[in-house]
Amino acid sequence: MHKTRNLILTVISVILFALFLNKAPEILNGYWLRIFNLIAINAILALSLNLIYGITGMFSLGHAGFMAIGAYVSALLILPPAQKAAMWILEPIYPFMLNLNTPFIISLIIAGIAAAFFGMLVAIPVLRLGGDYLGIATLGFAEIIRIIITNMTRLTNGSLGLKGIPAYTDLYMSWGCFAVILLCTVCMLNSNFGNILRAVRDDEVAAKMMGVNIFKVKVIAFTLGCFGAGLGGALMGNLITTIDPKMFMITQTYNILMIIVVGGLGSVTGSIIGSFLITIMLEWLRFVENPITIGSFEIPGIPGMRMVIFSLLLIVVIIFRREGIMGTREFSWDIFFPKSKAKKSKPVQNYDHVLEVEHVKLKFGGLTAIEDLNFNIDAGQIIGLIGPNGAGKTSAFNVISGFYKPTEGRIKFLGKQIGGLSPDQVCKAGMSRTFQNIRLFGTETALQNVTVGSWVRQKNSWWMSLLPFIFTDVLREDSEMKTQAMNLLEQLGLSEYANEKASALPYGAQRRLEIARALGTRPKFLLLDEPAAGMNPNESHELMEFIKRLRDEFKLTILLIEHDMKVVMNVCDYIHVLDQGVHIAQGTPSEIRANKKVIEAYLGAGASSENSQEAKF
Repeated sequence: MHKTRNLILTVISVILFALFLNKAPEILNGYWLRIFNLIAINAILALSLNLIYGITGMFSLGHAGFMAIGAYVSALLILPPAQKAAMWILEPIYPFMLNLNTPFIISLIIAGIAAAFFGMLVAIPVLRLGGDYLGIATLGFAEIIRIIITNMTRLTNGSLGLKGIPAYTDLYMSWGCFAVILLCTVCMLNSNFGNILRAVRDDEVAAKMMGVNIFKVKVIAFTLGCFGAGLGGALMGNLITTIDPKMFMITQTYNILMIIVVGGLGSVTGSIIGSFLITIMLEWLRFVENPITIGSFEIPGIPGMRMVIFSLLLIVVIIFRREGIMGTREFSWDIFFPKSKAKKSKPVQNYDHVLEVEHVKLKFGGLTAIEDLNFNIDAGQIIGLIGPNGAGKTSAFNVISGFYKPTEGRIKFLGKQIGGLSPDQVCKAGMSRTFQNIRLFGTETALQNVTVGSWVRQKNSWWMSLLPFIFTDVLREDSEMKTQAMNLLEQLGLSEYANEKASALPYGAQRRLEIARALGTRPKFLLLDEPAAGMNPNESHELMEFIKRLRDEFKLTILLIEHDMKVVMNVCDYIHVLDQGVHIAQGTPSEIRANKKVIEAYLGAGASSENSQEAKF
């Protein structure tokens, strides 16, 4: 019901704004019409950079380069042949470009595709970097593009630039393109693919373990962002009607970055608000560069002063509201209406499975982390993997889950070899895990965290989420995933936190949410890495019952690392013990409790069985 209400209110708002744009040429002068065009173009550019940086978490400073590609491609496609022949003074234009002419709409699409293509070429090698290195690499690419444009005289007219470009960009064109980009962006971000993008931003390691191909997702997001940059650059070139290489220096990227920082990194609404504020303020502050008279006192105009003042205002915003105006929040009509409760759904189906670890060895250079590890796990068991600090337990987990590739040996899951597969491939095979240090996607809600786990089972392609009104199966599948995720939250006692940010949940709830997210992948095998870490005795007792319930209700097989021996001895059917990477013992809890090798591994050689049992088990 509330979705229908929100849709009606949105449609009404769009119609009212369209009526305003229709009347704008009659009620606004040319100066304000130009500003409104710039707002729409800047909003497109902000959305595209926010997709790369704010939503997916890739620090890119190369937007100006992709804007240049879009601006030049569009201009070259719409300039009349006679104008091209007259404009190229230093060297004649290439013959194949002279008579090339397309409609403006076609030129915009080709401009976006060209920028996206070069964006993909850059992304494949560059996105293997991260953080500041990625920013420097993309900045270098933008500068390379500008230099190439300056020197490819026969194609771009070099430093002279292109003049007299037809002024096709008007309110209908700029805001129409913005509406299409906004619609596709919102549809994509509201789909489960949008959850995946934010998950990659929040924690790449956890996203990998949920079956996400990190590199592929980053390339897609970067390429889509470059398409928006090319489109925005083309619209700007046709609005100004003159372009040259100096227009696309790093300051262009800074201006767009300023918009998304003020509006809110990761917020579509923030990008739009920031576009309005920054564009209007940059124009309004021009008065400080002209002489100002106050009574008998005259202040001379200082060129560049508006940028100084604007920079100071930006610093104030960053100091007092670092997350920007919207932060990661989005506007919703729901803020004016009470929230509705989530509906109950059917439980998720689970399956039995078996794991075999055969002669597995893991080395890091000259250091052996695991030496000849062998064990089998039957379906439906809860198996403990214990040992003193540095025994190799986490290394074993990382090898089994695909985070490390075994140096030697085989790992078979359901009869298939998985040793050496990537974490996302292992997850797709039916294995999921949690972490000793909780790794949740903190800026996403509990419900969104669990739906990220569903990504590995999603059947529809990500690009369908751009046009869900055409590919309606995407909407149906996303709805099913949300229903299943909500059901998992209810089963694990987390339904009250469904719409709360994961970072704001109590510690115990965060532990259970991480398990719920792992269950969202619909695993056959679950790896629990020290689930009792940080818990008091009462919480540990509840955890024992919780782990048993997981096994029984979800029909899981569980491999457990835990230092709390009370938890291990009370929940595990069978236990394997490691010491310095060597598998030293295995058996039932009672057998392990009395094993001398285990006692010596924990307390040192010569420790008595009686004392060690009292101290440790």
